[in-house]
Amino acid sequence: MKRKILFVEEQPKARKELESQLAELSGRYDMVFVGSSTDAFDQLQNSAFDAVVTELRLSVINGAQLLNEVMDRHPNILRFVLSDLSDRQATMKCVGTAHQFLSKPAEPQTLAAAFERAFAYETWLPGEKVRSLLAQMNKLPSPPQLYFQVVKELQSPDSSLENVGDMIAKDPAMAAKVLQLVNSAVFSLKRTVASPSEAVMFLGVDTTKSVILLAHSFSYFDQISTADFSIGHLWQHSIRTGNFARWIAEEEGADKPMVEESYTAGMLHDIGKLALAANMPEQFSEAAMMAHSRGCSLCEAEEEVLGASHAELGACMLAIWGLPLSIVEAVALHHHPAQLFSKTFCPLTAVHAANAIGHAEMSGASSLPVDADYLAELELDQRLPVWWETCKQKEKAAKKD
Repeated sequence: MKRKILFVEEQPKARKELESQLAELSGRYDMVFVGSSTDAFDQLQNSAFDAVVTELRLSVINGAQLLNEVMDRHPNILRFVLSDLSDRQATMKCVGTAHQFLSKPAEPQTLAAAFERAFAYETWLPGEKVRSLLAQMNKLPSPPQLYFQVVKELQSPDSSLENVGDMIAKDPAMAAKVLQLVNSAVFSLKRTVASPSEAVMFLGVDTTKSVILLAHSFSYFDQISTADFSIGHLWQHSIRTGNFARWIAEEEGADKPMVEESYTAGMLHDIGKLALAANMPEQFSEAAMMAHSRGCSLCEAEEEVLGASHAELGACMLAIWGLPLSIVEAVALHHHPAQLFSKTFCPLTAVHAANAIGHAEMSGASSLPVDADYLAELELDQRLPVWWETCKQKEKAAKKD
């Protein structure tokens, strides 16, 4: 059965051109083209779709609002934005609601590759092993409402960082975590920041959103009590990996969106460990001991003991929350980057290396546990020592200040 895709393009001429350009894909997909959000809602109500692709600039109900509604009403439908990505302001309004951004003009094979990649690797829709694991868990956080409130606030024409700070201030646990981070050595501030509004000014929008997601998860699982798991240690490792991933992406000349996605993915890469430690402490401990005794990775031990890994589970959680595909992929595959179809530098590359550097720094190891073949295929294996030294120096400078 062919996948069914709904395209939303308001301008009649542009819609006709899009339909003509994509005609060659009609043998692979069942494509429906409509001219408004209203027509899109009618189609979604009367027929089952696998994906929605929308232009951002729609009248009455814009593309960002359309995707918000699709996310709420039909969470299993893949959501794509088709836009001029040079329009940074408009594009950023869909962060958190779109699975993937596609650049205009739409080349048929580019779109087809994006669709096939998404359909073949539906991380946000749990596979059989992860579904089985999720079914055994009584404690899993619901999507963080504050995160989506902040995203919607930033989509408002009257949005401001001050308003975002005020929203965070209404959640004491979240406010405490945000203040904890902004006052840490990472940001090297010369004075103490005491209010969430001021903290948001220092952190910036993207970092604030990442901290909200991380703090939400840690706050939800703050009652974890197991001799083999330190929630404080994981918090520190998560922040460190996020920073390392950001610095690596910057070192490679990545653009700002990729740098921020690398940071977010690094911050959240081990979120699945929280869920496992809270719901299955005995099995999680067994997997940790097995990994230690056999000298294998924790993911391999988790697969044997639990049927799925913390990476898969964490990626599923983030996908359910509606995070971008690149972040979900980076979390899902940070131990096995070679499984990704793309063979260019991306957030997954940064997180894979950052996680290895973080563990090596903690253990005092002289070598990094990375997938050398993956980095060699990307012709980045010679960059690894540079990344490690960059992370060391930037972290050292932050602590000194």
